[in-house]
Amino acid sequence: MKRTIPLIITSVTALVLILSQATMLGRKLEIPKILDRYYLLAQAGAFMLGSIGRTRLHLQNIIRRREGYAYSIVLLVALWGFFILGLFQTSNGRVYQWVFNATLPHLESTTFAVIAFYIASAAYRAFRMRNIDSSILLITGALVILGSVPIGEAMWKALPSIKTWIMNVPNSAVQRGLQICIRVGSFAVALRVLLALERAHVGRGSD
Repeated sequence: MKRTIPLIITSVTALVLILSQATMLGRKLEIPKILDRYYLLAQAGAFMLGSIGRTRLHLQNIIRRREGYAYSIVLLVALWGFFILGLFQTSNGRVYQWVFNATLPHLESTTFAVIAFYIASAAYRAFRMRNIDSSILLITGALVILGSVPIGEAMWKALPSIKTWIMNVPNSAVQRGLQICIRVGSFAVALRVLLALERAHVGRGSD
């Protein structure tokens, strides 16, 4: 029953959503809007369960003084601090906005700065002319990078136009192919879930 009931709920919900979009009765009843409310409730419940699980894990790290337990303290203070603050103010509240804007943009800037070094390291290893494919990748990447910065235009005025052409023509063709593959794959997975053939999302174990 632990696996059968979730599969039945998933299949029935998917079938109801499909029929609500494909039939006039479903559109009049506005079934998707009704289900969206339950989705928000389920999302809030899942978030709370995840928060409790994270809290228990990091409390164990703090109590046992495991390596890096200071990060656990920061995480718990941020998690439950925002939660408690949200009980007294909405997301548009002055204090809530101040705390949000004073922390998140700086953390994002730091994260992207660190990622930039990893990207540069990966680019250094990837951009080597070992064969024809890597040579094309190196030349194309160099043209796009130089065409995106002022120094590239100073070196050759045609570089921005070349960069725009690469992004709009070859890149768009590749993106369309990827999007088609993603859509077909998503449809196949959705069909398997609808027919209860895909069971990875309900975990392992006996029914």
